[in-house]
Amino acid sequence: MILESIHPDSFAREVGLVSSDGEISLQGLADLLRSPLARWGLSPRSAIQRHARDQLDVAGLRKSASHLLPKVLGRLLHFGECVEIRIGHECYIAPTTPRWISTGDESAALLSVAPAPEGIVEQSPNGSAKDIVRRIEVRSDDDLAALRMAGVRQASINQWLRPHKYLDYARRRAERLIRSDKLSLSQFWDLLVFAARKDALPLADEADIRAVTGEPGQYFGRWNATNCEGRWSSTVPDGIWCAYRRGYGPTQWHPMVLVVEDGQRRAMDLYDNDEWRWALVARGRNTGADEHVERDASLLRVSFPAPDQLVAAMDILGPRHSAWSWKSSSGAPDPWAAIR
Repeated sequence: MILESIHPDSFAREVGLVSSDGEISLQGLADLLRSPLARWGLSPRSAIQRHARDQLDVAGLRKSASHLLPKVLGRLLHFGECVEIRIGHECYIAPTTPRWISTGDESAALLSVAPAPEGIVEQSPNGSAKDIVRRIEVRSDDDLAALRMAGVRQASINQWLRPHKYLDYARRRAERLIRSDKLSLSQFWDLLVFAARKDALPLADEADIRAVTGEPGQYFGRWNATNCEGRWSSTVPDGIWCAYRRGYGPTQWHPMVLVVEDGQRRAMDLYDNDEWRWALVARGRNTGADEHVERDASLLRVSFPAPDQLVAAMDILGPRHSAWSWKSSSGAPDPWAAIR
């Protein structure tokens, strides 16, 4: 018997934790989290992350990569490969039913913590260490049969998007159940406007606010920039706007709906930044000034901060090209067309 020692660097490359250019591979980290879920099923979140950190120890990457594990696990939860469950005071993670979604050009995204079924070709990660979606080839009836026999069901991006996340915010705001076919995205803005007119509180004259008043498609800018930039303005005309107000510290900003009437400003806080992003898209749909989404043969681009659910949908359909653009084949479905 011959025993051979493996250097941590060699181990890290062998198991895919480091890309060819030496960058930490988020795909590799995702696989570290998928592996125990596939073997154990329902498991404490802490145990899953501890298992992944132990593997990083072996690879000599604990200090440089362990802080990325919660973010990567969060993305797996957004993709729906697994779901978070609270039992007592502890948080557990459970695998969901494996699915595959066509991304065009005989390729698909495999949303499963289990490995690709036997006979299914897994595509290389397109040179991107940040693309954690597993992409497979679906080229023949044999591929379809292999997926079906392994219990991996096909889903469309429209099915994956339902229920739309803005419905959760609407139910919280209305304090009652709302059927998904009874509230469109445009009507979600109507709901926010009604709540703001009723519940918004006056703002002091010295309150520091920034509102999106610029036209869709322009450079968006940042609400927390030193000075207003892009579509943001601190001088806001009468109307109802998506805005932020400064909190107690220089980095603390609160998302809100801003009501300005006869120069008087009132604010209704929103639940979080994601509700604010849904509000921005809903306002554009309601007022006829839709936020701009551009698509050509190879790229899908947005000109505004998209809601988390739609960011995850675009991540599924293609790897990131830049912060607000994704590579996309001409045959890929359009996730924005599903939002009515």
